[in-house]
Amino acid sequence: MRLKKIPILFAAFVFCGFCQITTFAQGGWDVWSVYLRDGTRIDAAPVWSLDEKVLKYGMSGEVGEGKSLKRSLIAYMSRNVSAKQASGDSGPSLPEGDVEKDLAVMGDATQVSGTVLIRAGKKSSGEVEHFTPLLVQNGVETDLRKVEHIKLAKPKPSQ
Repeated sequence: MRLKKIPILFAAFVFCGFCQITTFAQGGWDVWSVYLRDGTRIDAAPVWSLDEKVLKYGMSGEVGEGKSLKRSLIAYMSRNVSAKQASGDSGPSLPEGDVEKDLAVMGDATQVSGTVLIRAGKKSSGEVEHFTPLLVQNGVETDLRKVEHIKLAKPKPSQ
């Protein structure tokens, strides 16, 4: 009877170990809560890019590809909202009201105004590093993990 339990226990440990490795591989993505101008919220992970027209996020099987959302629909984005709420860490707050220019709020509560773009980072060799996106604002690149909130300026009506 005891000999039958050993292979079962071994298989259970191997299975648990494999699941743990898989969890670590996907656990590195920051989850962003994206608040839309209509009052709804979606969770986006991973965030791949934000340009003048669209936010790209999520996975479709291809690295760097997934779902997209029109930039004009987004009011603001906050990093890891549910994780912060669970830990009791509220972090810096997002200013209320509309902003004339896009606004980034850093982890140390510093606020920077100017058009916000997000793009994939690059290794020192120049190879694209999709899993380390950068915030690009006023010509300065910042690791997206240092950003707590991004508030987008209200789109100007087309003339």
